[in-house]
Amino acid sequence: MRKIATNAKILNFKDKSSFRQFCKRQLKQNERFVFLQKNQILKMLKKILLELNAKKVLFYLPLKHEVDVRPLIFDIKRELRYDKRLKIFVPKVLGVSFDCVEFRLASFKNIYHIDEPHAALRFPDLDVMIVPILGVDLNLGRIGFGKGMYDRFYAKLKKKPKIIFITKKIYFSNQKLTQSYDILGDFLIDGRVMIQRGGNVNRNRVGVRHRWRDLWYYRLSYC
Repeated sequence: MRKIATNAKILNFKDKSSFRQFCKRQLKQNERFVFLQKNQILKMLKKILLELNAKKVLFYLPLKHEVDVRPLIFDIKRELRYDKRLKIFVPKVLGVSFDCVEFRLASFKNIYHIDEPHAALRFPDLDVMIVPILGVDLNLGRIGFGKGMYDRFYAKLKKKPKIIFITKKIYFSNQKLTQSYDILGDFLIDGRVMIQRGGNVNRNRVGVRHRWRDLWYYRLSYC
């Protein structure tokens, strides 16, 4: 095991199931999440969304182990309340996949105990998807809870949005664990590091950058 930047660990797992179980155990053992770290994630996420000029964004409503993005949703809706092009969506589970509904405060718990707003289904051309993860492999492929919902949803989109992975702590496998149908991240953020595929990011925003394989990672020096 070795570290990449400050908060990411590279691990040697050869199958997805073992890696997923490891990440789950780590999340349960490290449930304490410092407020400052969450604030850093949301700051970075907001900067990326503004730079991408994203107007139709799929967020998510968090489980206990996931980063709570609701403060950012409220912040963006307040600051850009006069921008009629801005639309914020969240998933609505339908069988083995999900579709989009517009974010609303009134919600109910679905069968996975995830909040879902009372709203009609929408089929937008998304600019960005914000996706929670357990870990990633060396291709920045997502390791999630194994339901495959984000993969199925992404596969049916005609216009492919940018994908931003967020997590409380980054866990890498140094093996390729994902398949061709698994979604790949364009960005990956935790409380101390931002990783981008391709590395075309303003250095003044995030500080010194370093290379690992075909990815660039950055220390979040602006926070």
